[in-house]
Amino acid sequence: MDKKQAWIKLVEEKSHHYLNLGDGGFDEMMQVHLVRCSYEEKSVTYGFKTQKWQINEKGGIHGGAIAGMFDTAFGVVANFTAGENEATTTDMTVSFLRGVEMGMELELTVYIVKAGRSLIRQRAELTDAATGKLLATASGSWMPL
Repeated sequence: MDKKQAWIKLVEEKSHHYLNLGDGGFDEMMQVHLVRCSYEEKSVTYGFKTQKWQINEKGGIHGGAIAGMFDTAFGVVANFTAGENEATTTDMTVSFLRGVEMGMELELTVYIVKAGRSLIRQRAELTDAATGKLLATASGSWMPL
């Protein structure tokens, strides 16, 4: 198996593992699934379905739920990037560009910027899967434990 095939297999296995722990936790409630990955871009795309529990008082998706989508996706990617260790969020910045409405299907693409021994830097884009419109961006760092 070459490096590309090994990386894709790792993405698939770790995404399935971390997103299906069966613990009833936050990541499980997000109902996220792997959409695609690119070895060349060092990117992983996850799909998110908007859900009623995520709405704010105006009927749109709450900013905290959107930030949670980023942290969930970033965390999965950081955990398999860290190797044998898991990783924890050290900082994360989210920029909201457009409202996210109930009923939207979302895609969130994480790009590995730098995978160091002490920090893993990532950036991401959240888009409307139907239109491709950019809804939010984020970046942050994760520390291997």
